[in-house]
Amino acid sequence: KIFAFKEVGWIEREKITQNEQWIDEWKVILSRSYNGGYTYPHQIINKPIIAEKGSCCTETYIVCDIIANETRAKNLRDYITTRFFRFLVFLRKVSQDNPKDRFFFVPIQDYDEPWTDEKLYAKYGLTDNEINFIEGLIRPMDLNSDENDDE
Repeated sequence: KIFAFKEVGWIEREKITQNEQWIDEWKVILSRSYNGGYTYPHQIINKPIIAEKGSCCTETYIVCDIIANETRAKNLRDYITTRFFRFLVFLRKVSQDNPKDRFFFVPIQDYDEPWTDEKLYAKYGLTDNEINFIEGLIRPMDLNSDENDDE
C-alpha cells in the first residue's frame, strides 16, 4: 500500500528505494505541506494518517515516527491533532512547508497513553490566559470530517 497525493494505491515492494526497512512497521504520516489559510483560528497542519504495516508513502508525506503498535500509533495521531501540538508547530511555521525544524518545540510524549489538550495543558502548567490564547489561534481538528483535508 502506498499513500500518495490525495490517493492510496499499490506498489511492488521492490520499487521502494528509500527507507524500505519502514515498510513492515506502523507509521504516522503527515502532509509535507498544508495551506492553513489567512483567517483564524488556523488548523496549521493537515490530518495525520496512520500508515499500517505493509505500507509506505511518497514524498508528499513526512513520516512523523515509526511506532511499535497500532495503539501507540493512534495515541501519536491523537496527540498531533491537539491544539497544543499544533500551536507549537505554528510558532515556527513560516510557510506551507512542514520540514523537520517546524516541530522543534514539540515535546515527545509517552504514546502508551492517550493525550488530550486538557491533559497537556495540565502537564505543562498552562494558565487560563495561555489556554485561551492557544484556543483562539488553533481550531479543533475533527478526524471524522472531510472539511479540513488537503487544500
